[in-house]
Amino acid sequence: MALTDVKRKIFVHLLLESMLLHQVNTLDNDLLERVRQGESWAYRSWEPAAVAVVLGRGNKATLEVYEERCQHDNVPIIRRRGGGGTVVLAPGVLVVSVVKRVKHRYRFQEYFDQINTYLIEALQRVGLDELSQRGISDICLCDRKILGSSMYRSKEILFYTASLMVSNDIQLLDRYLRHPSKEPDYRQGRPHLDFTTTICRKYPQLNVADIQAEIDRVLLHRIAAIE
Repeated sequence: MALTDVKRKIFVHLLLESMLLHQVNTLDNDLLERVRQGESWAYRSWEPAAVAVVLGRGNKATLEVYEERCQHDNVPIIRRRGGGGTVVLAPGVLVVSVVKRVKHRYRFQEYFDQINTYLIEALQRVGLDELSQRGISDICLCDRKILGSSMYRSKEILFYTASLMVSNDIQLLDRYLRHPSKEPDYRQGRPHLDFTTTICRKYPQLNVADIQAEIDRVLLHRIAAIE
């Protein structure tokens, strides 16, 4: 490969990474900054416009990601504030972010349970059944994962974020993600395509906009109860 081709490929990769890093991190910082400046909470839901691999705070790309495939496809690898596993953001995924000033510093599981209960309520309202919370903070449809979530905490502020697989191409998980270095017991060693699913596989009449509208309605109504 000619040097100019290498430089062009690196430039394109860095440009895409910069665009997506701005999209993800600006949203995070924007919500956090609003609460730090005195608002009691901030909320946003959004659908990614392009593909990105997002590492949890403690993840190592060498263990979790097929880095050469990401580089070949110009898919950026970025890191979020919260913990949890590595995810693929893509069109058809709904990202839900909640930042809230809270009273309790160490109640991680309680906050996961509370917010996920609200998300399950919203999903049931649009017609989903056989939903459950599994592992630490996953939501499953039957026995397959449709939502993963993570949490970042400062002393008084909680930042919760979740990615909900509505109509995305789950083949991308197999292409970009290695089998995770850590997994919940209920996964039982299943590969990505046997462990995950999308809402539209079972409910093809639904779409991101319908689900987003109901999640927004429920969370905006319930968010004050997160204390």
